[in-house]
Amino acid sequence: MFWNFHKKESAQAVTNNLESKFKPEPDPEHNNNVLVTRKVVDIPVSFLKTLKPISQLLNGKGMQQLKITAANFAPSSIIFNRGTEADSLIYVIKGNVHLEANNGLVQEIVGGSFKALYPLSAGRQHCMTAIAKSNVTVIYISQDVLLMERPVIAPLENKLSISEHLKDNLFFNRFYEHLIRGDLKTPSFPNVALKFQRAVQQGCDIKEITKIVNLDPVIAAKLIQVVNSPIYRLPDPITSNFNAVRRLGLQITRNLVTAFSMKNLIKCEKPLIKKHIQDTWMHSIKVSSISYILAQLTHKVDPEEALLAGLLHNIGVLPILVFADSLPEDAYRSFDIDFCISEMHGQIGTIILEKWGFPDRLKLIPLQSTNWFENSNKDLSLIDIVLLAKYHHLLNNLSDTKLPLISTLPVFQKLNNQQLTPEMSLQIIQDAQQQISETMKIFTT
Repeated sequence: MFWNFHKKESAQAVTNNLESKFKPEPDPEHNNNVLVTRKVVDIPVSFLKTLKPISQLLNGKGMQQLKITAANFAPSSIIFNRGTEADSLIYVIKGNVHLEANNGLVQEIVGGSFKALYPLSAGRQHCMTAIAKSNVTVIYISQDVLLMERPVIAPLENKLSISEHLKDNLFFNRFYEHLIRGDLKTPSFPNVALKFQRAVQQGCDIKEITKIVNLDPVIAAKLIQVVNSPIYRLPDPITSNFNAVRRLGLQITRNLVTAFSMKNLIKCEKPLIKKHIQDTWMHSIKVSSISYILAQLTHKVDPEEALLAGLLHNIGVLPILVFADSLPEDAYRSFDIDFCISEMHGQIGTIILEKWGFPDRLKLIPLQSTNWFENSNKDLSLIDIVLLAKYHHLLNNLSDTKLPLISTLPVFQKLNNQQLTPEMSLQIIQDAQQQISETMKIFTT
């Protein structure tokens, strides 16, 4: 309902405002009627708050300070060519734009649609060619906004960054009140994983560390299962955890022990919440499994750390669900929980991992993974792998109209093969399905 209203009111109002300022003018040097000059325009903050990633990077005051330009393009005009330099985030306000990849595949963006909330291009180079298929209006916002840091996560007792959409949500207000009072239940770092981590920090030998692993028979068994799985393809089976730890190494073993410990972090009573937790866990292990495979394929990130990061990226969902489980069922709607999760789980997740003492590259994963346009590293990094895994998983389970174009994501330009498209993405997952299934089996059996 909100999006339908937004399409009819906000997008149309912005279009009418822009059209009143200027009309397309022919370009005498080219035969495509492109407007040569971009004109500075005022765009309502209410509309800018719907655009991604602008709404995640700037508050209302920051949006008011943006210098925004606009241009009109006649049908068949080239908005930009593949391989040319880009300095702006470009959004379609009106009309129909085709993005053409170098392999000939075409993707369509229509002004006022969900995909139009994401930029046509977000990298330093345009990866596709954009062609106007009707009269088109676009706006340009400097890419410098992508360099702005996300809000710093404060300690639990301090205030967090809260979306204006949440301020009138009764469920969120009750949740937030518990959070700032310090009454909110957050998961404790798994006991075996904590002991393992301390033992490594104290320089204990493999024999002592193996004793800690054996304290939990389930984790001990899973470690043997992993080291003998097709993932490692060892010539001879390993039957003892001592040899398993020695074969895997302390860092990989620590990551796996932490991952195995996470399954039973939270137990809830209400059927709705139980299902939510099961769905969250399945989502996490699928993203984790795909992260592992992508890390292997790209050779840029440690696969076991990618596996752990994939499991951790959604951990901020758990305290929200635990809080909902503590309330009467008539105290909230399912929509309220979903909305609170979508707005807050990244910040909550990073708070939890801060509390657990994780290094920055891991503790920031929950927050960073909520922003498709995260670009804090020049080269392919751990968060890039998790975002790409999340994208692949959602692409396989959602209508692709609910996702930004993969060609607009910063991670796209860090890949060696820039011919990646939704179709090719799905093929990658299909080709690696056996490996993904083997990885998932570790966490579901």
